Amino acid sequence: MSKTGMNAHHQAELSKFLKFFRSRMNTHLENIEAEFEDTRSDRLSSDDVYSQKDVTDVLKSLCFAVKANARSEHQDTINMTALLLRQVFSEAEDNQLNLELDTGIVEDKDMLEKVERLSVAEWAGDEKRSSKKVAAKPSRTDEEFESLQKENQQLRGRLEQLQTDCTRALKEKTRLQDDMEELRHAQTTSSGRHIDALEKELKAARETIADYEASAKETDDHISQTKQFQQLKKMVTEKNEMIQSLRRRLQKYESEDDVKNADDDD
Repeated sequence: MSKTGMNAHHQAELSKFLKFFRSRMNTHLENIEAEFEDTRSDRLSSDDVYSQKDVTDVLKSLCFAVKANARSEHQDTINMTALLLRQVFSEAEDNQLNLELDTGIVEDKDMLEKVERLSVAEWAGDEKRSSKKVAAKPSRTDEEFESLQKENQQLRGRLEQLQTDCTRALKEKTRLQDDMEELRHAQTTSSGRHIDALEKELKAARETIADYEASAKETDDHISQTKQFQQLKKMVTEKNEMIQSLRRRLQKYESEDDVKNADDDD
């Protein structure tokens, strides 16, 4: 903050504003002067004699031209000022501020004379000195603005922290998903390998059993075709027939004894 009561940037902007409109004022005065010069050269001559009606017509024409020039310049000034105020209001709204215009101050003759008489730095410095007579006290708007700035900074800090936490959580989620996918793949591969091993063992066992069965059948066929087996088979057959014959004879004798015993009882 400079000794003029404004920072260097705002002081430069105010100086630019006044220089711009003072330049337009000079241009406007030159245009009015040109209107008079055109009227003098086109409508008036030192060699001619003019009646009252001629003079009245010349004055009316000149008055119309001056009024048109002044009206155009004033309208342009109003429009330009409105655009500049609109820019200031927009920037104030972006910073959560509501500005009010004091139209009474622009009709203060003393203030207007100071603006006309003093340079930008002198005017700003004079305002600074006069304001020192009153005890400096932060306005409510300034306090609210500072509070909003602090709150805004806190919210930005929280937002940045939340963004960091979200990024970290997303990375952790992605890592866990990758680990789960890798584990599933490993389990699937391991299970598949185990099943393949069991199928191979089962196939080998089946082939071994088939070999054993084939070998046993071949052995049985071979044994049944030997001479010793044939003789043993014949001997077993004869023994079976002998046993059956003895059983029949035994049954016959048992039946005869039963009949004889029955007769004795009678």
